[in-house]
Amino acid sequence: MSATKILIAENNQDFSYVIQWHFEQKGFQVYLSTSGEETIELFVKNQPDIVLLDIHLDDEINGKEVARKIRTLNKYVPIIFMSGENKSPADVVEGFEIGCIYFLKKPITIEEIDIHVNAALKMKPSNSTYKFEKCSFLFEDKVILFEGKKEYLSDKEAAVLRILSDYFTEIVSLSDILQAVWHNTFMEESLRNVISSLRKKLENKGLTIETVKNKGYRLIQ
Repeated sequence: MSATKILIAENNQDFSYVIQWHFEQKGFQVYLSTSGEETIELFVKNQPDIVLLDIHLDDEINGKEVARKIRTLNKYVPIIFMSGENKSPADVVEGFEIGCIYFLKKPITIEEIDIHVNAALKMKPSNSTYKFEKCSFLFEDKVILFEGKKEYLSDKEAAVLRILSDYFTEIVSLSDILQAVWHNTFMEESLRNVISSLRKKLENKGLTIETVKNKGYRLIQ
């Protein structure tokens, strides 16, 4: 079984090293960042299971902006915000609107962080099965079920269909799909090939992948 991956974005390096040591002792794979830009890069590259996110980071991209970007790539990964004593009620409200699980006020002990991380991981929803009007998509098995028959998907096809299913009826940008699946925004030809193949496999199954000019794709019934 692979180790649980945690991404820690914290501009106090001494504090982040304490958190890193604690979770490494528990068997986690830990990724550290002090800036917003680096946090987004680490998220895209490593796809962590949970994100521990300070509001104030070392560049112009703050924790809230990082969380918004993460939510465009992944609706489900648990995000825990941390903030100093000057946090306002508006910060907390905004944090939950963005999609965090918890909002922790500093100073905070490693024991409190541990409790909240464990609770957030247990709350993580199962999003491996998608049921539509005429068919179902099983991500882990990489298969579409339709009238008792199975249509098998490649790894890339399953990954792209999962993103479109997560944002069902919403437009997903080309760059977001490319970053999430290929970790490279210069793979448009590969994405077009995957979309073409998926369209054939979804034909007559009640789902359509629509191209939205100059924006991206969306999955509709």
